[in-house]
Amino acid sequence: MKIAGPTPHATLPAVKILRRLAVLLVLATLGATALLPARVAQVAREVEKVRGRRFERAIPASEIDERELKKILRSKVAESFPASPDETLKTLVALGLIDEAPNLLERLVDFYASQVIAFYDPEPRRFYVVRGAEKTLQKERAKEEEDVEGIAGIADTAGMSEKLIFAHELTHALQDESLKLDRRMKDLKENGDKALALQSLLEGEATLVMVRVVLTGLPGADESAEEMLGPLLSAGALERSSVPKDIPDYFVEQLFFPYTDGTAFVRRVVKSRGWAGVDRLWKNPPMSTSAILHEGSSFVPTENLLPEKVDRLSPSGFHPLYTDTLGEWTLRFLLRRSLDENEADAAASGWRGDRIAFFASGRTIAYLWRTRFDSPAAAERFEAAWTKARLKGQRKETLARQGRDVVVASGFQSLPELPNFKTEDRAASARLVPALPQGRLLRRADPPPVAPPGC
Repeated sequence: MKIAGPTPHATLPAVKILRRLAVLLVLATLGATALLPARVAQVAREVEKVRGRRFERAIPASEIDERELKKILRSKVAESFPASPDETLKTLVALGLIDEAPNLLERLVDFYASQVIAFYDPEPRRFYVVRGAEKTLQKERAKEEEDVEGIAGIADTAGMSEKLIFAHELTHALQDESLKLDRRMKDLKENGDKALALQSLLEGEATLVMVRVVLTGLPGADESAEEMLGPLLSAGALERSSVPKDIPDYFVEQLFFPYTDGTAFVRRVVKSRGWAGVDRLWKNPPMSTSAILHEGSSFVPTENLLPEKVDRLSPSGFHPLYTDTLGEWTLRFLLRRSLDENEADAAASGWRGDRIAFFASGRTIAYLWRTRFDSPAAAERFEAAWTKARLKGQRKETLARQGRDVVVASGFQSLPELPNFKTEDRAASARLVPALPQGRLLRRADPPPVAPPGC
């Protein structure tokens, strides 16, 4: 489920992920003057030159204040959920992606708002700058400048912040003209893994274009300068220290992944195939987060692992909420919550497709999840890792394995019939994963929250 990002099913708003690059902190006049059509048009021309594609029409731009920003973010987050915000959040708690917490929706909106300087919204097709963002940049300029000393004089280049932000967001506008981002992301509402993979392509491309636009204007900057900036585009350079401790790691990691791993992915493509390689990805985007995580991975994930209509699978007294594809990134995250990182990643690496269905009865959540791996040995490895991880948790599940498939169920008296998953084999290999007493789920009155996309 794609739920980590300010503007779910739009491109994620530009976040202050590259603040350590002092260029984001130099600007003292990011405001109405910077939004002059002539300035936007000037940066748009630079984006066209770097990217080798032309805009079909001018991109309108305007300022919004923090109140308006939060209103937009709250609406984007809510509409991105595959079920109601409250029910979607309960499913995340039930599966173990997050721990239960009160008022999480509002805290998420506040967190996302704190990360946004500017963003492009595909629905009205408009570029927004948050009024007052320049004050935040100025406050942190002094403590951040020393982090980029010696990088081609970047810290002394006037207007660099503005160019970074404008170039990033105008790249999203360029993408939107061909990809129709709002519609495309909404079509992926029940395939969170594919949505996260697409978002990684979009953010990776926008970040690389942004950096190259800025480097083009620096005397003597060449490919080596881009290489010097590499560490600043990695997870270690992100401003994680500014993330409130009460924001679940799931939302934070899912927010940052498209910028870090997505940028690395696009850089590999451009290095080997040029921007023509990215053009081909516009026509055939990555099918899963596995393609982002593993260089050269290009398999088509298995589909139809659960029936298209899951009503008949519902436990007695339950009704379906939604179905989703979690993907390798989510498998990794779930396992990493309890296991060593290397062990978790190895167990998730054989992923070749999955489908999960969530059901509800009052405040109780049930789920049925079937995952396919690249070999029986990989399925067995995942089964062992999952069993070990869940022994440390608070969930009671039934786990079954047959060939390359592993089925995990919670809230079922017995596993239902599934396509090409024989009853006798299922019964023979099914096991109950013991657990501690299950904690309560959020009350319906507790406001909840992610599905991503947006930047």
